[in-house]
Amino acid sequence: MTAAAASPRPLYPPKPPGVRRYREQLTTLGVFVFLAFLPWIPILGWTDIFDSGNNFGRGNLAFVFAYGAAAVGFNLLVGYSGTLGLAVAGLFALGAYGTAVLSAPSDAREALAGYDWPFLLALPVVCIAAAIIGVLVGFPAARLKGFFLAIATLALGELIVTIIRLDDDVWSGLKTNGGTGKQVPQFLIPGLDRILSAYMLSLGALVLMMLAYIVLTNRRLGRTLKAVRDIDIATGPLGISSTYYKLVAFGLSAFAAALAGAMWAQNSSFANPSTFRTRLLVFLLVVLIVGGLGRKWGPLIGAVFFVFLRQKLQDTQKLLFLILGIALILAVLVLPNGIAMLPKQVRDSRWVKDLQRRLESLSDFSP
Repeated sequence: MTAAAASPRPLYPPKPPGVRRYREQLTTLGVFVFLAFLPWIPILGWTDIFDSGNNFGRGNLAFVFAYGAAAVGFNLLVGYSGTLGLAVAGLFALGAYGTAVLSAPSDAREALAGYDWPFLLALPVVCIAAAIIGVLVGFPAARLKGFFLAIATLALGELIVTIIRLDDDVWSGLKTNGGTGKQVPQFLIPGLDRILSAYMLSLGALVLMMLAYIVLTNRRLGRTLKAVRDIDIATGPLGISSTYYKLVAFGLSAFAAALAGAMWAQNSSFANPSTFRTRLLVFLLVVLIVGGLGRKWGPLIGAVFFVFLRQKLQDTQKLLFLILGIALILAVLVLPNGIAMLPKQVRDSRWVKDLQRRLESLSDFSP
């Protein structure tokens, strides 16, 4: 036996040297640097909806980032752990109303009155509180599966929105202004106006969640969540606590939903409980599934698709729901991996491979 044959083979192939090793990280960084400077380099003038040269386009892009941030956490819960937790709409509302109530001035009129906290203090407090709620709900929910889990978590989301609507009937200090709606005090970044501040805040939330998603899924957590999703019955004998990892996914997803809700409220300037009903959950499911379930860029692509359709069809809500429903069905039947995987599917298709073979055969006969 030769020395080469006797030497053990590496469990994982060696990482490519130089820049190729960090290609994914550099690409991600480049995308976010481009988005950060986009308002000052308006190159999307061909579409009025995302024209970064005016406040209308910047506001729509801020909505894309907010929905994308919520979908990133939702993706971690559904796409990686396979846990169908549907409380995301209620936790989104918790982030929007929580930051609005805590950061509002205490001496303002009823629609704006709050507790006068600094926004940069209220935001992490609300997000951490949402993560704790997500973990607490995860304890009983982790023992449920399929339909029962979906119903239980959906009930939690509806409960949060119902409490917001009841206001003084629940607690006189809630200050959500009931079903009338709540004006959201604006946090302005020095040197920027309201729209640009909302744009940068929403982009920051998306960057934070994307970085967390990339780091966590490339490490043990991501691999274990996939194992819990695919072979849940075998994780116990392997010494893996599926309940623990599902609780982590619940907490991270709840944190992302509350953070996204706060960013959405900063851009909207007004929050109404009816906004966070079941239709918001449907919208986020469309964002996630059409964009690409379990794919890194899927939430952002799906958010662009949804906001574009919503703005184009804002005067015909019934047509919007019809098209979203058709898009959801087509995504499940034709593109189960979402738009994010469309380039790879085209590249790996039989026709493209056949074309590549023909081109290679022609190059062989060239002089």
